[in-house]
Amino acid sequence: MGRAILQKVKQTKNQQEVPMTLLQRCGNYATLIGLVAANGAFAQISTINSANYHPREFNDVPGSTLTVVENYPALISFDDQNVSAPSGFANRHVWRFSNNSGVSAYQFNNNDFFSVSMTVTLTGSPISPRKEAGFLLDTIGGQGQFIINTDGHEIVAFGGPLPFYAFPRTFNSGDTITLGMTYFLNSNGKRAIIYSANCLQSPPLEFSNLEQGIIDNSTLGGYFQIVNDSSNPSNSGTAVYENINIGPTDLDGDGVPDALDLCPNTPPCSIVDAQGCSIDQLAPCSGPASGGVWKNHGQYTSAVAQAAGQFLAQGLISADEKDAIVRAAAQSPCGSKK
Repeated sequence: MGRAILQKVKQTKNQQEVPMTLLQRCGNYATLIGLVAANGAFAQISTINSANYHPREFNDVPGSTLTVVENYPALISFDDQNVSAPSGFANRHVWRFSNNSGVSAYQFNNNDFFSVSMTVTLTGSPISPRKEAGFLLDTIGGQGQFIINTDGHEIVAFGGPLPFYAFPRTFNSGDTITLGMTYFLNSNGKRAIIYSANCLQSPPLEFSNLEQGIIDNSTLGGYFQIVNDSSNPSNSGTAVYENINIGPTDLDGDGVPDALDLCPNTPPCSIVDAQGCSIDQLAPCSGPASGGVWKNHGQYTSAVAQAAGQFLAQGLISADEKDAIVRAAAQSPCGSKK
């Protein structure tokens, strides 16, 4: 495996630092891609153009003060203050994808394959009782959730037809987390899902429910739930959803759909060009991308410098980053004769 020669740190407000490998060799998800099926189903997904809003879908504390921002896809937020009453479980606020300007929620079907992502900032004051936010998949078989929560520090998917998966418990109130899901048909003809949280990615997980996937006429969107605290009148929370995106399947999560991706195995959080290729994929340590081996170390370094120059010209990296990449390539053993 080629040596990663630059670590870029992605930071957002109140977010833990997450290393982003800029030069890193591919894994092996290529055999998972069912492009024909995915492209055919996307004709329907592509009609999604808005959100359908359901504030107070649970309204156990109607006296709270709720503020909603409806600006899909750039920003949706729910701010619920003073969620405190003598009885009642929780308030829940939901938005769902829509393809008719928000009049109703889009009905997902079993073969609607897609990738979806959004950044979520969840803040609880206090962190307990629980505040949680993330994706909500409503089906006749139950509700699936891919969420973060304040008191358990969890980033976890569970419920309904969704295969269970838990990331490390690193979430803290106020962190901004990019959550993503890719629903696709794998090479075995099975419907599967990949979850992502910042630069972490689950393995492909096959569905085990009767329908073996998303159930027809399901809805998908985001939700925020805040549990009632009868002893704390100032119990409050906020969920902010930004950069909401849903489109054709993108198994490596690099922002380039599988059908257009010339480098379909890019590791999470790599910086890529319009063809979905990272610098490390354009100039792998093991040898030229076209095949064979490097003639010498100088040829490898030159290839990295050329690729980095192209990324700089396209505005994908800064001049300082380009220089760091080339220096690291020059110091690496790639292409050297043993």
